Amino acid sequence: KLTIPTELFETDFNALNNNIIPEKASFGGFINYDFVYANSNNNDSYSGLMELGVFKDYWIMKNSMLYQNTPTDERVVRLSSSVDFEFPKNMTRLTIGDTTTTYNPLINSLRFAGLNWGTNYTERPNFIYWNMPSLQGSARVPSTVDLYINGVNIYSQKVSPGDYNLLMGAQIQQAGNAQIVVEDVLGNRSVQSFPIMVTNRLLRSGLNEYSIAVGKLRYNYNMDSSDYRDFFVNTYYRKGLTNSTTLGTNLSYSKDIQNVGFMWTQAVSNIFVLDSVVLASHDDDNQFNYSYGLSASKDFGRFSMGASSKYTERNFKFLGDELGVSSNYPKFENLAYFGMSNVPYLQNVNINYAEQKYYDDPDFPNSDQKVINIGFNRNFGRRVSFGLSYFNAFGDRKDSGGILSLSYSFDDKSVYFSQSADQNTNLQLVKYDSNQVGFDYSVGVNRRNDETMFNANGVVKTDVGDLDFYHIQGRDDRETQLNYRGAVVWLGNKLSFTKMVDNAFTLVKVGDYQDIDILRSLTYVDKTNKKGYAFIHDIIPYVKYDIAFDQNQLPVEDKIQYSNKQLTALNQRGYIIDFPVFHAKQVNIRPLDSNNNTFAPGSELYINNNGEGEVYPISTDGSVMLYGLIPGTYNIQIKTKDARSCSAELNITDTVNEENQPAMDLHCK
Repeated sequence: KLTIPTELFETDFNALNNNIIPEKASFGGFINYDFVYANSNNNDSYSGLMELGVFKDYWIMKNSMLYQNTPTDERVVRLSSSVDFEFPKNMTRLTIGDTTTTYNPLINSLRFAGLNWGTNYTERPNFIYWNMPSLQGSARVPSTVDLYINGVNIYSQKVSPGDYNLLMGAQIQQAGNAQIVVEDVLGNRSVQSFPIMVTNRLLRSGLNEYSIAVGKLRYNYNMDSSDYRDFFVNTYYRKGLTNSTTLGTNLSYSKDIQNVGFMWTQAVSNIFVLDSVVLASHDDDNQFNYSYGLSASKDFGRFSMGASSKYTERNFKFLGDELGVSSNYPKFENLAYFGMSNVPYLQNVNINYAEQKYYDDPDFPNSDQKVINIGFNRNFGRRVSFGLSYFNAFGDRKDSGGILSLSYSFDDKSVYFSQSADQNTNLQLVKYDSNQVGFDYSVGVNRRNDETMFNANGVVKTDVGDLDFYHIQGRDDRETQLNYRGAVVWLGNKLSFTKMVDNAFTLVKVGDYQDIDILRSLTYVDKTNKKGYAFIHDIIPYVKYDIAFDQNQLPVEDKIQYSNKQLTALNQRGYIIDFPVFHAKQVNIRPLDSNNNTFAPGSELYINNNGEGEVYPISTDGSVMLYGLIPGTYNIQIKTKDARSCSAELNITDTVNEENQPAMDLHCK
């Protein structure tokens, strides 16, 4: 007998294996368009946004243009041109062309043209990149392992006899005291207690996040197609050293401004998560300047709390700022918050304080701000929600007040009411549903400063786009806007006017049948058109969907191979899902032996089952009628009463059989 401990084996669940590979996109493209007409006090303006996308496999090429026509100006601007290449197995993306730097706490996001390459696993809902703990132990008999955090059972798993190593799911984001309870089938229990801290601000041990950007910074991108200026390089790197420690850095360089930053995220037992940031900037005019930030937060059970503070020197510059112009970054920024749920009578309570203090600047003066907010909200059943909040601004600008809010939900509509201490009253009726086709709207009235304003907003949702309109009418002012958004897509030799391509989409074919219900993750979304297909939109990237149709709507004599398909997509790509529907045929054959003689009546004919299963007996005239066949090749086997057997192949085509057609000879060997 050989006993090998579990720690010597790799677990069958690994962060890098928890990566659902998106399917390769079909070849296709789209043209998004967004047209807006606005009228404000008889001043007309027009604008139009066009975006061209062409995709295949794991790449997509995009180009977008903007047209603006206002009373003072008219222009056409190229917003961006780029090609993206996805590398799903490595969870990285390469972008060539116009793009932005990857967001991180150490740099402002920058628009530029050039090359950007790095990880993108934080965009994937299915990928667990944070410090998810594992449950390890051993069981002599079949047992159940339960995890409790702060007394709440959040994980349960049955295990077989032997050592186990279980990794928990993505739903856990908590801190506090944990207990592992192992109970076997005989009722014996063992309990292990320990502190725990799980947060997505910490990377898993050994996991890296990085990006590299090289190119020219772009300015005034929505006004000028070619305002590219400084050459720059930016690199960002973050690594999980342990499950409780993550370090990161960002380096930026241009001829005028250079930045370097370091960040440290540390879980202190199960007490709190500490984030610290140190930034430095350099330019020839101001030399070196620094910025320091520190924050701590804790979420445990019904409570959440945190505080942060940041100090920035007067002449600190981020890459992308203009030299010779005041940056106006606050000297001090402070924030503190506290929240509690399941409070008796009040239910959810929150308190937060924010403060900003600026340097004195006679050219660009800013007011110091201090604001405290206190509020609670409570639900009464499923339909009624009530909230009350109070704020007090006691910085350079003094103000205070409170807001009372009340909402009531019908089956598909909701009513919202709010009243503030400064006599601002608002009442709204809202109707909304998630269907692709329909009508959503909101109507309301607002009274402020002795003036009553009426507003109406509606969205007509169709298969070929959405028409959005709103109107605001006051005593002296009014504003109206019409907005139409849609797309032209081509995929699988199909060209169609559809909704705007914001996420992925799929072309679903169900034979040539019209009005077949299409389901997206068990929810009805559309019907097939008269040609037997439908475009289904809003497929969220990196999420596994189940695309299906209602097979009960097909004629009973038809056959299908499958009625659903799982799909994981990339953003703004198109996918073809074909559900073949075969019109079943009946075929009259006359099997002949090697001597061209018919078989004796009662001989048994089998299809594709090696002499087992459903039997087709041969009739007195030597023929047999076969039912429910679809186009394809079938293996035929015939067994006689004297235990002889022979085989043949039967080819079924799409050709329509004529009525009263004589039996077809089939030679059996």
